[in-house]
Amino acid sequence: MNKVFVLVTCLLMSVTLVAQNISVTGRLVSAEDNKPLPYATIAVAEESDPGNSFRKLATNENGKFSTDLEKGKYILVFNFVGMDEVEETLDLTSVNGKYDLGDIIMTESSTELEEINVTAQRPLVKVELDKLTYSAKDDPEASTSSVLDLLRKVPLITVDGEDEIQLKGSSNFKIYVNGKPSNMVSSNPSQVLKSMPANSIKDIEVITDPGARYDAEGVGGIINIVTDKRVDDGYSGSVGGSANSFEGLGSNLYLATKYGKLGFTGNVGYDMFKQPKSETSSTTEEFTPYPLNTLSQTGATSTIGKVLFLNGSMSFEPDTINLFNLSVSRFGGNFKSNTNQQAVSGEARPYSYTSESNSVNNFGGMSFSADYQRSFRKKGELLTGSYRFERNPNDSEYDSKYDVEPGGVFYYPDGYQLKSVNKAGGNEHTFQVDYVNPLNGKHNVETGVKYIFRDNSSRAVHTYFDVEDNLWKPDIDRKNDLDHTQNIFSGYGGYSYRSGKIGMKIGLRAEQTQQNIHFMSAELDTVVGTNYFDLVPSATISYQIGMTQTIRGGYNMRISRPGIWYLNPYINDVDPNNISYGNPNLDSEQQHNFNINYGTFSQKVNLNATISYSFAKNAVTAYSFIVQDVEDGIEKSVTHNTYANIGRNHTIGTNLYLSWMPNEIIRTYINGGVNYTDIKSTQENSRLQNSGFSGRAFGGITFSFPRDFRFVTNGGFFLNQVLLQTNQSPFYFYSMSMQKSLINKKLDLSLNVQNLFSEYRDMSTTTKGEGFTQKSRFMSPARVFSLSVTYRFGDLKSSIKRVQRTITNEDVMQGESGTQQGAATIPAGS
Repeated sequence: MNKVFVLVTCLLMSVTLVAQNISVTGRLVSAEDNKPLPYATIAVAEESDPGNSFRKLATNENGKFSTDLEKGKYILVFNFVGMDEVEETLDLTSVNGKYDLGDIIMTESSTELEEINVTAQRPLVKVELDKLTYSAKDDPEASTSSVLDLLRKVPLITVDGEDEIQLKGSSNFKIYVNGKPSNMVSSNPSQVLKSMPANSIKDIEVITDPGARYDAEGVGGIINIVTDKRVDDGYSGSVGGSANSFEGLGSNLYLATKYGKLGFTGNVGYDMFKQPKSETSSTTEEFTPYPLNTLSQTGATSTIGKVLFLNGSMSFEPDTINLFNLSVSRFGGNFKSNTNQQAVSGEARPYSYTSESNSVNNFGGMSFSADYQRSFRKKGELLTGSYRFERNPNDSEYDSKYDVEPGGVFYYPDGYQLKSVNKAGGNEHTFQVDYVNPLNGKHNVETGVKYIFRDNSSRAVHTYFDVEDNLWKPDIDRKNDLDHTQNIFSGYGGYSYRSGKIGMKIGLRAEQTQQNIHFMSAELDTVVGTNYFDLVPSATISYQIGMTQTIRGGYNMRISRPGIWYLNPYINDVDPNNISYGNPNLDSEQQHNFNINYGTFSQKVNLNATISYSFAKNAVTAYSFIVQDVEDGIEKSVTHNTYANIGRNHTIGTNLYLSWMPNEIIRTYINGGVNYTDIKSTQENSRLQNSGFSGRAFGGITFSFPRDFRFVTNGGFFLNQVLLQTNQSPFYFYSMSMQKSLINKKLDLSLNVQNLFSEYRDMSTTTKGEGFTQKSRFMSPARVFSLSVTYRFGDLKSSIKRVQRTITNEDVMQGESGTQQGAATIPAGS
């Protein structure tokens, strides 16, 4: 009996003690994307003795935590790698039962630590529902690199030795800046991104499954450049300069500030470059149905140029609800080229001549945008409105002189001189309104409308030198002018769902295009109006296999409306045997894309693999053909190069990204893929077709030695590029650099050499068409030494986020009913 009494007493005491305990729960999330932070550490201490933690615990893989505490006052300290520490004071003296703290928000740290070795590295690449994100600010080479340099390391993107960018093996894609399309960057991506310092950006997003909220343009997908915008008050920036053995000079300045409600980010870059002489040679063989003939051409070209890039963005946040932003960008430059050429034709059309040509190609653009964002009580609910204006000039000019060699024959027996000036470009106005509403923790809807007005034009002046009158005269027969306008109306709706390990996103976008084309030539003046309507569906589904593994699949349809550089009918006949021009009658291209992606990451290994399939029935395709004519009694044969909607292609491909960091000294990676393409012409009675494998690979290794010294080596290899009529030979490139940080890592020095053992890059192409084969070879200087210096400055400020909570029984009741989220509101800019 006494034993039973003791047992019952102990049970009652245990129940009483448990009843006095309070179950405190919550979840840690990132302020940037509201995603959970797994395995974060939590230290619990009594308020009377904050320096002595009596309990430590960690969040689970979903960022959640739970601990039992007796009534009293406590301090909870939350820590996660790369995040600012968060400290909360809890008063549980009058609380009974349990309390859910809800979401504890942690922000990324901007503190510059001194003399600390961090061996835990954040993954450079993370997989999200519809995109991949490369963390530029976590790349150790970002301090001395350009954005173009970093693109070489981003999954699904490759940059070859000529700085040409491809997304999943395609050159047809769009580039966004901070979620907004930028024609200025998309039309000159290599030049613009080479002018932007990598330390001015935060992330590079590869949106392979663009949802309904994105424009349907860009068949390969979207590359979104996210600039680094300060959250803390203060300022930071960098200034840099560079020089290379090609007599190139460059400089850049980046500045980011935030004081109270105002913020500003901006950068300026200026480059002068000189490309030594490149040698070219080509042989064109003509056969049935044409008379047999061979044309051989050899030449050399040298180029000099300059580039100026300006960008500034100012934000004003009067309160936690409203946000205003203004951005202005200016990019401009030119290439000046000098070309000497010798041509010899035999058999059916014997002639020979020499020529000298000087050309200037101007490129660039100007952009202005104004944005407004309205937040609501519900976290994640946003209403945004924006306006953007862009001006994109695309001017060019050249003068050429052709001389007949002694005893030779040419179309123009007394020699010939001509000049041509083309003023081309376009203006674009965009109005957009978007609304996002997270219905609850699982469901999200978004909708919006957009209007774009584009006005493109091209005007050219052609003159020739009359040797008889000794005068320059207009060449009316070469007139090819264009006015081209587009009105694009679009609207979209999207829905996403996320619960546990499953995520899904579907959407539908509708776009109506009204187009007017006014074509003016010597023989024709006509206006053509066309209208077409596109329904653009998209769908993505993902499954989280484990905490660090995700698999996702998606489908989207993309369209490509040709820009002025494809439409412009201006004839570039600087080489009278090979002329090029655009096609104002091009239609929009439609492409369907399917892909499966797998990603996994750990502290040492980051892997991302993709399998994709795409097809198009009316792809805009480069097209070459021969036209024969008679001039001054001499038969001539001219190769025409233009574009047409004649491509029916199917492409299946793979892409692999793998990075490995076995220790704090070594970081290595590889990024590349292989495609198989089958393309056929849709022209009636055409036998043009091509198929084969193409591939690209880029990899590198970084050694980080003590005293902030790094050695980096990178290399790339590109297989044959498969086009409708053209095959390109494989080529490779490589570089090595030594980097040193000084003055507490504020000053970075980098010495780089590209293609140390290869003076020239040798590339060849073969183009086949009806009745002809053209083989070309390009020898361009490849070995170059460069030196760059970057100095970072600023008064970076970071503070521990402290949130005071006094919890009452009323709070607990609200928390249990689901109305109290437990997350404090952080004032803007804190």
